[in-house]
Amino acid sequence: IVSPDKLLPYLGLGAATNKECEIAYHNSFMVLLWSSLAERRAVLMTHALQNMPDTPVGCAWLTYVRCHDDIGWAVRDEDAAAIGLSGFLHRAFLSDFYSGRFPGTFARGVTFQHNPKTGDRRISGTLASLAGLEAAAERQNWHDLDLAVRRILLLHAMILVLNGIPIIYMGDELGLLNDRRYLDDPHLADDNRWIHRPYLDWNQAGQRHDWQTVTARIFHATCDMIQARKHTLSLHAEARCYAVWTHNEQVFGMIRASARGRLLVLANFTERDQTVPRHRVHDMGFKGELVDRLEGKVLDSWSDLKLEPYQALWLEQVSET
Repeated sequence: IVSPDKLLPYLGLGAATNKECEIAYHNSFMVLLWSSLAERRAVLMTHALQNMPDTPVGCAWLTYVRCHDDIGWAVRDEDAAAIGLSGFLHRAFLSDFYSGRFPGTFARGVTFQHNPKTGDRRISGTLASLAGLEAAAERQNWHDLDLAVRRILLLHAMILVLNGIPIIYMGDELGLLNDRRYLDDPHLADDNRWIHRPYLDWNQAGQRHDWQTVTARIFHATCDMIQARKHTLSLHAEARCYAVWTHNEQVFGMIRASARGRLLVLANFTERDQTVPRHRVHDMGFKGELVDRLEGKVLDSWSDLKLEPYQALWLEQVSET
């Protein structure tokens, strides 16, 4: 787990081409996703991805939201400064936000390995707890529960659409919350990463077929996205992937393009409706009727494109009229 500028050499560059790893965790993308959720804007992610070199031929990323380990905020000072942020202060903000200390945060993570000399603080916690499901359940607030589920599904949509091999960590497809039972085990209690390394809750897993549960909503929506990925030719591994500006700081944009087709990805990282102006969509080469491969709906690009809270769109052009 290293900073973005040190990541590509692990896949083999220059004299090391074809002599190093063929796959590697896309740690930077994971960090940028969480950063965009906390900020409610996608400027840092767009800039950082635009300035990241392409992967060498024959190599691929492992795209993920959570894994067995903690989250370290691999945000480069140079990337932060380029968009008017302090790298040090932004990393501190992310630690405060996802440890539950920042006013108004939805997250319920815990601090791991605080380094008082550097100020570095890493974060432990499950996807669902970091995305707000635990806090919403504690308050029994149905509106906040809906937003938390939307955040989870947005993050899954993002790792499924980026070039690479997506990994969904055990329990994230069900919305498993932080498991604090590790504190009762003296062999585990001094390492809070066990909070997101639970035994699978088979009772909750059984709820995935009960449509009245949050678990079922997360599980089936995630399955539907996986099926959409399988049947979208423009997501073939040969398709290039590049971030684009959408003329709306709250909406992330990305294009996948190859001889098999082009796909425009739009992602709203806020809890409010957002709009991408039609002229920007046209400038990116998408005109007329567009089909959203996630929902199967046809949209008209001659009008501004509207996104619901935390909505992702995977758009292909089906007609220029």
